[in-house]
Amino acid sequence: MKSSKRRICQILALVVSGMGASAATTAGPLVQVGGSSLVAPMFAPVIGSIGLPYTEIGLFGTNEATFTYWSVGSGAGQRAFLNNDPTQFRSVMPNGTIATATGTVDFVYSGAALPPAPITAYQNGREQTDGPLIQIPYVVTPITIPIVNGPTVTSAVTPQTTPNQVHSIALNDDDLCGIFSGKLTDWNQVVNPETGRAYATTSNPITVVYRQDDSGETELLTRHLAAVCTPRNTGGWPQQVTFIDSMTFANTTAFPKGVPPNFVSATGDSGVRKALLQYQTTSSAPAAVAYLAPNWTNTLLAPSSSALMSTGMPALQLAVASLVNAQNAMYYAPTAANATAALGTVSTPANPADPTQWVPNAGSPTTGYPVSGTSQIILSQCYASSAVTTAVHDFLNAHYTNASFASIVHGNGFDTVPSNFQQAIVANFLSNTSGNYLDIGNTDICGAGAFPGR
Repeated sequence: MKSSKRRICQILALVVSGMGASAATTAGPLVQVGGSSLVAPMFAPVIGSIGLPYTEIGLFGTNEATFTYWSVGSGAGQRAFLNNDPTQFRSVMPNGTIATATGTVDFVYSGAALPPAPITAYQNGREQTDGPLIQIPYVVTPITIPIVNGPTVTSAVTPQTTPNQVHSIALNDDDLCGIFSGKLTDWNQVVNPETGRAYATTSNPITVVYRQDDSGETELLTRHLAAVCTPRNTGGWPQQVTFIDSMTFANTTAFPKGVPPNFVSATGDSGVRKALLQYQTTSSAPAAVAYLAPNWTNTLLAPSSSALMSTGMPALQLAVASLVNAQNAMYYAPTAANATAALGTVSTPANPADPTQWVPNAGSPTTGYPVSGTSQIILSQCYASSAVTTAVHDFLNAHYTNASFASIVHGNGFDTVPSNFQQAIVANFLSNTSGNYLDIGNTDICGAGAFPGR
């Protein structure tokens, strides 16, 4: 369906599950975006934020287009894009009603890479109308391990991960595999890698909060768990857990008998944060462990995240663990720099036209923060509307080349993509200096060419 046929509510900034929407007058075409909740606070203001959040859409303005963002998770975002299915974009409004998008899905974000099969299906179908599929890394991100009501930190060497807390609880791979498999259900079973002894001498039960929806954070976490977990460190509660690289945490391959009884589910980063804060502010609540993007945790890691400045919870900070990299036995905080270090030296694709070659893999890195990777933007090369083409191109060009946009990336706890990737993205997709004819809206490919655009 062409962009000119879109008839959705005209929303300036962001539609986030459970957080509602803000209204404004449309300036230029409407560009409809959605997917990962990981990038949502960076892309547009979370509703209820205090003051004027420092976001990419806020910086880009509305002179060229009005953008919307539907934070529905990476899995729903991928389905929405691949099928041009805006009904995947749904949100609970403040009055309790469900808002569902209509019209066209212009591009999506995903913390997980598209598998080869749906890319092939797109190339054999949707490419004939929308042009070639583009999948490129948008930001480099760590996946944090927040902990509430956990043991008292007595370390002398672990790095700071939380405001007003000089040191952090540290977890190694055995701890991660044990907690997220259900083998370890109490802090008196979790071994402090610094001392070699259990963190607690008395019982302190652990609740694990995991993502119910298909998510990029789950994929990045399970990619690492699949690389480092063994029957030795996951055996326990009455099944053998075998982690696989998956957007679905509670999949039947990993948990053939279902998740353990101390596990609870939540939807989206906002749902996980809400669950953790409820445990944190409730007396006699159990300890809880989860996984989150840095911009949903605390202001030490993400000082300008709109998710951390929303009304009602600006002072509530989540404590976050540091992780031991098994390859060099060093402690790492989940910072943007440590996430980039985990990627190592990554080469740009030998075949830039192949979307599967653009996503670096760091399942078990030799240095840096162990649970790290990239979040992707997924889009088509061609758009039916020249105004949408210009807006999408200019927005991405600002993201990859403008220092002010890079500041927003860093303020949300992420890092910009490596410089060689940035240069290759500009040369291939934001211009045609590469000579590969892959750039957004290339007139030899789109419009009067073979692909009319979505």
